[in-house]
Amino acid sequence: MDNVGTVSLLRLYELDAADPYDFYRQLRESGPVQWDDWMRTWLVLGYDEISALSRDNRLSGARIQSFYDQLPATARTGMAPLKQALSDMMLFTEPPRHTRLRNLMKPGLTPRFIREMRPLVQTVADELLDRVLPTGRMDVIRDFSEPLSRTVIARLAGVDGPGTALLENWQGLLHEFFTQSQAEVPRIQALRAEFDHGAAARRAGTADDMFSRMIAGRLDRAEYTDDEVFANFLLLIDAGQATTTHLIGNAVLALLDHPDQLRLLRDDPDVGAGAAHELLRYDSSVQFTSRVALQDLEIGGRHIAEGESVALVLGSGNRDPLHYPDPDRLDLRRRAADHLSFGHGIHYCLGGALALAEIEIALTTLLRRTRDLRLAETEQDWLESVNFRFLKRLPVTFTAA
Repeated sequence: MDNVGTVSLLRLYELDAADPYDFYRQLRESGPVQWDDWMRTWLVLGYDEISALSRDNRLSGARIQSFYDQLPATARTGMAPLKQALSDMMLFTEPPRHTRLRNLMKPGLTPRFIREMRPLVQTVADELLDRVLPTGRMDVIRDFSEPLSRTVIARLAGVDGPGTALLENWQGLLHEFFTQSQAEVPRIQALRAEFDHGAAARRAGTADDMFSRMIAGRLDRAEYTDDEVFANFLLLIDAGQATTTHLIGNAVLALLDHPDQLRLLRDDPDVGAGAAHELLRYDSSVQFTSRVALQDLEIGGRHIAEGESVALVLGSGNRDPLHYPDPDRLDLRRRAADHLSFGHGIHYCLGGALALAEIEIALTTLLRRTRDLRLAETEQDWLESVNFRFLKRLPVTFTAA
């Protein structure tokens, strides 16, 4: 890594992976758009520029095939099932196909649907804390945020019984794909078998799981292939489990690092909904998303040529002082609902409202049911990644309230 230039996200492997935000600040000081020579991509670092390009149809998120084509031939064969699943996800498509795939899922993720899910989230959060409260210690990731997210998404996706075990220790398909790992391929194949087993009931409208109810009435017209439905079933699991697990973990760590804000949330639970937005702004579990330029364009005083790669560095935009005054300060009363962590434009996270509900309920329940919540270790163990901010573990101690 000694040859990595100053302007490269790969320098985060050399620096303190626990805090990329000072590095982002240094990059922004040279301008909101910088060329990363090592990664061969444009880094878009400013809030306004990221927000604008997120809505710009001159950029495309359909980049899975191009990445796959660059893999060594020996890797491509093993990665083919993962590539197929990702290529059919709405996240990596553009209109008109993106619109069609989004319409498959959108009717289910309504405000009414989220309200119906809240009692389940609350029940699971309480049950998980019931198990650990007598011990006075837990790993927030292993004992709380991961099983909470897994149980909620399993209920939503209709994965139950033995199938639930397939969702344990889910690290995220994007991380697996872009690190050229094949570890999740057998699990995807097993989930496909589970999915196909219920396909007839799903198409007949007799399946009773929430995913089937979400897509009811849209399968019998043959608008969607089974591959497309399965891919977006996986997207529901991927975003609803790995991402939410670590959003909660990062939020708990941020509160422990800011005891005044922890007390504010504990003493005034009504702050909870807005607090979730601010915590997402402050330290998102997804740090950037990639696009490719479909034509030449100008942004931030730089010329981006057709075919060039563009990285929208969400973590940097969320700390841009031109948009958020004093951005490195955690302020749960800040109006931060316009953060970039769920994206902007047509790729805005469809499950964002559910994630917010899970974060709010998880945090307020944890703080209501514990006292003297403290870190059990001074150093935190982060996943080595420039894209994902995932804590591997977060041990804490506490007393039951």
